Amino acid sequence: MPTQHSARNAIDLKQLEASLSLYKFKLRKLQRFWIPLQKYAPQSVLALWLIGVCVSLVTLSYYHWLVIAPAICILITAEIIVEEVQIDLLLMTDEVRYLLDVTRDIYQRSTYSTGAPCQP
Repeated sequence: MPTQHSARNAIDLKQLEASLSLYKFKLRKLQRFWIPLQKYAPQSVLALWLIGVCVSLVTLSYYHWLVIAPAICILITAEIIVEEVQIDLLLMTDEVRYLLDVTRDIYQRSTYSTGAPCQP
């Protein structure tokens, strides 16, 4: 019976480690996209807004806002979505790390109580 329990824990450990590496990979991939966006998006929104206002004052026409306003909205929406996804990935990564630590602790306790050799 102890071998079945330790085998199940070994599988759980492997699954948790795979989940952790997957979440870390997704987070790194997202941050490669997010860090430049986070740096330049507010400046781009401000620049688009200023360009729109200046063009409106000079030409007394508002048709350019049909392009500029959606561009500003897309940038703001992209920032919000990417920030939420990043927060979700960070929370999932932390949760998997916690579960992995708890599972390792349980596995080590069961190994010490049964006297079986420790297998990671």
